Amino acid sequence: MRRILFAVLVLLIANGTINAQKPYISDASIEEQLEFVENEASSWQQYVMIFDTWFSRLKTNINDTIEDKNSTISRLESTIVSKDSTITALNNQLEKTNRELQQTISEKDAFTFLGMNMPKSLFISIVIFIFFVLLAVTGMAVFMLQRSNMSSRKVKKELEKMKNEFEDHRQRSRQKYEALVVQHHKEIQKLKEG
Repeated sequence: MRRILFAVLVLLIANGTINAQKPYISDASIEEQLEFVENEASSWQQYVMIFDTWFSRLKTNINDTIEDKNSTISRLESTIVSKDSTITALNNQLEKTNRELQQTISEKDAFTFLGMNMPKSLFISIVIFIFFVLLAVTGMAVFMLQRSNMSSRKVKKELEKMKNEFEDHRQRSRQKYEALVVQHHKEIQKLKEG
């Protein structure tokens, strides 16, 4: 009998040592942690034995999860309250806008421009006048732009002519320099031979 009890204790200790070497999965979901503890715990008769460290980690993780869910619930409730107040404010604004719309529709024949009431025909005349003034200003701007373009084309042609003259001058200078170098070389050769 003692041998059987001793063998059972040795098996339990060996099983406990094997289980103790397996790291706890703290970053898994609560369901996965419960399955881990259930699968890795030692069974003896009708009892299930789990390590104290696993139990305290599981308990801590469950409490953290509950606190997180409670804070999420509180945040969502405050969001709902905020949304309700926003909806109330928007409904009030909608009622105010509807009243203003009715007032605007009733006053649609009167125009207020620059703080003055005026008939629509006067307002349209002012708009047409502004349109023609803008059209004239645009025409003047186009004319000045064309004039500027003509001037810049003329300057561009003169610049191109100057570039061509400079290139010709550079070519002539290079040819003269090469001729001088050849002549200088010939004179050096004459001096070496003589």
